[in-house]
Amino acid sequence: TPALAIEGAHSARRVLHARDATGREIGNVLWTRVSALPGIRSHAHARVVDLVIENGRCAGARFLDHKGRLVVAQAPIVLLATGGAGQVYSETTNPAVATGDGIAMAYRAGAAVVDLEFVQFHPTALSVEGQPRFLLSEALRGEGARLLNVAGEPFMEVYEAAGDLASRDRVSRGIAREVLRTGQPVFLSLEHLDPDYVHGRFPLISDACRRAGLDLARDPVPIGPAAHYVMGGVATDLDAQTTIPGLYAAGEAACTGVHGANRLASNSLLEGLVFGARAGRAMARSSRPGPAGPTSRDQPGSRETSTLDFTANDVQRLMWRDVGLFRDGAALERAVQTLEAAWTSLTTLLNEGRTFDAEGWRTISILTVGRLIARGALRRDESRGGHYRTDYPARDDIHWKRRIEDRL
Repeated sequence: TPALAIEGAHSARRVLHARDATGREIGNVLWTRVSALPGIRSHAHARVVDLVIENGRCAGARFLDHKGRLVVAQAPIVLLATGGAGQVYSETTNPAVATGDGIAMAYRAGAAVVDLEFVQFHPTALSVEGQPRFLLSEALRGEGARLLNVAGEPFMEVYEAAGDLASRDRVSRGIAREVLRTGQPVFLSLEHLDPDYVHGRFPLISDACRRAGLDLARDPVPIGPAAHYVMGGVATDLDAQTTIPGLYAAGEAACTGVHGANRLASNSLLEGLVFGARAGRAMARSSRPGPAGPTSRDQPGSRETSTLDFTANDVQRLMWRDVGLFRDGAALERAVQTLEAAWTSLTTLLNEGRTFDAEGWRTISILTVGRLIARGALRRDESRGGHYRTDYPARDDIHWKRRIEDRL
């Protein structure tokens, strides 16, 4: 019998899982299979920074290799599977590599991007000074974990009828409001459950809490919302084709529209499996002869790298403050004005053919995606899904039951 989990806003146990490491297990199997194929060549510690566009078609990509050299890889078909963009925010559950590179590259190449104002903030990220914002899975609450305030009282039903298992956006806002009301942190508690079951069912989360000096099964674990998932991305059809011929996108970098304005818990892995497979089949059908693989390299130091007049931290702090869980017109106007000024400066450098090191390109991706999120959030004068405006708190289907597209 398959082991099925239940999570927020689910009506039944429907999530097939490998304890609390489902994504890692999928990734391990995929890498084992792919690395054994003789026609596949991988480049470790490489950072793709730009797409090659020739005659309106994607013809490859440019990447920095492990020595910092710029390499051009030609390919008749390119797939973007670069993951999410949580690092656009200063508080995120995402790893350091989740900087929205695929979205940024596709946008700069002229592809359409959509729905980027819809950002999901996970309600229960570990909140311990000096520790990463480790994701405390929604499956914890599905198995009976409770959200408690500093007095040990459950509070979510004050804000949402569905309580602890309301949708992520609602739980996140409920937690933020309870913290504002009490001036104290909020906790996740599993102390009423069997400790052996807790540690056996959630070994990775237990280890993360242990590193923070906490026992997941016995201690109240301090938590708070953090940026987790972007519903928007590079616009694709149901076969992962973008608006640029020869360029495909799948996973969190893409936006098929299946998540609407508010992804349901655990549907991201499902989307990656389904649309990754559809992308592969579509790419095989449309494959055309052409060169593939690295074709040229710059020697280290042969091109001087440029510096930017803004940092990734600047953008991340601004996004968390002004384009975060609670948004309003004045803050969004301020954010867009700041980000547009930085974008104008960056565009000048890019048009001059300037080059950047890996950290520079990382910052460029964070700025590019942050600007797109802010622009969409300012335009959408309503609240819907992961996008919540305090000055427009209601959903407005008459004027806003439509998608916001952006492109150069």
